[in-house]
Amino acid sequence: MIMKMKSLLAASIPMAALAVAHGQILISGYMANPASTDSPYEYVQLMATANVDFSSTPMAVVFANSTSSTPGTANGWIQGGSTTYELSLTSGSVTAGQVFYVGGSGELLNGSGSASIADQTWIRAVNTATTGGDLFGSAASGGVVGNGGSQADGIAVFNTTTLTATTVPIDAIFYGSAVGTASTGTSSGYTLPVNDLYTGGVLQSGSALMPDPAGGQYTQLTGSYNPGTGTWTGARTGALLTPAVESDLNTQITLVPEPASGALALLGLVTGVAGILRSRKS
Repeated sequence: MIMKMKSLLAASIPMAALAVAHGQILISGYMANPASTDSPYEYVQLMATANVDFSSTPMAVVFANSTSSTPGTANGWIQGGSTTYELSLTSGSVTAGQVFYVGGSGELLNGSGSASIADQTWIRAVNTATTGGDLFGSAASGGVVGNGGSQADGIAVFNTTTLTATTVPIDAIFYGSAVGTASTGTSSGYTLPVNDLYTGGVLQSGSALMPDPAGGQYTQLTGSYNPGTGTWTGARTGALLTPAVESDLNTQITLVPEPASGALALLGLVTGVAGILRSRKS
């Protein structure tokens, strides 16, 4: 039955749709440096470009916190300890065009005492002050998402929870005033996707960076993405703002052309079938 469905999909769905079946999540914003104590109030906003059921299509989000005492290493995203922190997305679901959140269990707009954003869709939220990452990473009261600065910090999304030092994320961004010691050279370190900011490889001293956030600043990303071709039609830029109300987090990422409901259903079906096929092979 699975093979028949696979053949039917291959015959009826354009190759462009199949090509982006595993690249369904984009980074659309993040609170890396909330006002007051960072944990458990840091978060990343993500956008789905297809329907995703994480129980059949597990994914991972990794936060990188590079400092002079914990620089980047050849292990890159899987270094663990105080350098990288991973959260697995293995339950819940999202639909194409929907934004959702992953991060600290505080679920507040901008640190302790700020407005609640618990009514948003949270796929994974943990107390990062007391709980280590799912696969790696230590709990930290000072936060697990780096604040940027002269050693760049980053966020990556993977379409698997089986990570190695060479696994390539489906999306990633770095931010700060300089790359600094986050880069370990030209052959190892933080792997980069092919997206609007990077052309693959590993993080280099000249790699693109989003702005360096001050305390209490949310980074809102603006850009446009075509899910059908898996390409950015407008590269992302980052704007720093101090959010005062929940609507300040409204995404500025657009999907173009606006997908029709039938196309969304097909993308969701491809995603589901891909997850089933992977589970049957494992």
